[in-house]
Amino acid sequence: MLKPTGFRLNMLLAAALLAASLPIAGCGVSGGSNSSSIKQQSYADDGLLGRTSSYPRIPGRHMALNYDNDFKMMSTTIKNLNGVAGSQVTFNGADAYVTVKLKPGLDAKQRQTVESQATTVLRFNFPRYNIHVSTVGGR
Repeated sequence: MLKPTGFRLNMLLAAALLAASLPIAGCGVSGGSNSSSIKQQSYADDGLLGRTSSYPRIPGRHMALNYDNDFKMMSTTIKNLNGVAGSQVTFNGADAYVTVKLKPGLDAKQRQTVESQATTVLRFNFPRYNIHVSTVGGR
């Protein structure tokens, strides 16, 4: 059996270090120009990782997808409140003006309660709008 001499031991050690460094040699980022044709992508910090363009109907802040759909949803949302006979919704940019038609026979306290409930429900479900609620009827 051959005894390792100092020269052989140094050569084995150098070969082992060279073999260990080869896999990580391509992982570093050079400070110069990047010759690769692959470019790094970054996405907005919206939690969607670039899928916004793939799903165009994802609602965003200050964005109305369709005033007609929003009108229908607002009307349906407050129609189920106790004391509401109907509603009228008008949009002006980010403002939604809602007129709630009350059922006849409501006293002042009930009218105020219905208006407050409608305002709360609409502001919760439609945060992209500034909601303005008024009531008519109910006397």
